[in-house]
Amino acid sequence: MGEIMVRCDFVSLVTDATESVFGKLRSQSALLTVGTGTVLAALSGAPIATGATLGSTLVPRMLKEGYAKWLACGTALGGASLACLIPPSSLAIIIASLAETSPTKVLIGGILPGLLSSADFFLLVVIGSKLWPHFYPAEAPKAKYDRKETLRRIAKALPLAIIVFLVIGVIFLGIATATEAAALGAVGSILLALAYRRLTWRIFIDSFIATAKMTGMLFLIIASSNIFGRVLTLTGAGQAIINAIISIPASPYVAVVLMLLCLLVMGCFMDATALIMITVPLFGPAVVALGFDLIWFCVIVLITVGIAGITPPVGMVLYALKGACPAVGMDDVYKGSIPFFTIEILVTILTIAFPAIALYLPSFITG
Repeated sequence: MGEIMVRCDFVSLVTDATESVFGKLRSQSALLTVGTGTVLAALSGAPIATGATLGSTLVPRMLKEGYAKWLACGTALGGASLACLIPPSSLAIIIASLAETSPTKVLIGGILPGLLSSADFFLLVVIGSKLWPHFYPAEAPKAKYDRKETLRRIAKALPLAIIVFLVIGVIFLGIATATEAAALGAVGSILLALAYRRLTWRIFIDSFIATAKMTGMLFLIIASSNIFGRVLTLTGAGQAIINAIISIPASPYVAVVLMLLCLLVMGCFMDATALIMITVPLFGPAVVALGFDLIWFCVIVLITVGIAGITPPVGMVLYALKGACPAVGMDDVYKGSIPFFTIEILVTILTIAFPAIALYLPSFITG
């Protein structure tokens, strides 16, 4: 589904619609970057790919319009950090498989934290344009479209909501499981691409080849993780680690925070999938032993992995963005990541303090 949506350039439909809606705001392009990043995050599930895409397309546009370099980089990094969390997220399925819990509930559990982060990014951009106008263009861009054209662009993008329903809506209604919803989303994206006349045989074949490669890689990772887990069990190392964690002479929340700090540090150097493969088989049983909900912990891990990718000075997404946009310096990338990194940390704290943020929607899912 992601390959078809990206290769057929469905993101441009969302970009066009968003641009016409925010056309009269000074912060139009910044809002457009955050919104497009959120959509790309949902389509790709890959923070590095999302950061590189935004860095090569919308960041140069923002620089040309007069935005501060750090702000242009920050909005792109904020959108990229959501790729681990917003469904349909492949990482959510992987972490649920490794933790031996419900993939459907983990997938749905990421919706509210993801939307909360995205909404906070929008607020930061809008409020920032009022408080620090010198970081934004001198004046609002002239409206490019009349009301009729705006409505036409919105109507053209609305059918994409069908994909959202096929993936998320059918799960909520109890029509399909997460696996069946994925199949529906894939078929729906192909039919939608045909309806928009954007699907060619070359795109169709390339999408299947890329999907086969990605699926093969993920299966190998999961298989390797199972071997890793068996080794830990047979050697007794896994139980020793669990005992060490649950015997910490402090509140169980302190143990959870220490686990998240490990993820945050390791995630600066490692790919998200590899990081989850190594840590979840160790931390999952410990979390259960401490009496916490495993779905809640999986969602928090997804947030933390997203944060790690944009954490200065060695977050991998930072370098992907810099490589895609040579016009900005690493100091601009670091500076831009700080406000969005801070927002994600606050969302993590809120999710820890109020588990309902991650568990409310999954509570409607049976099984």
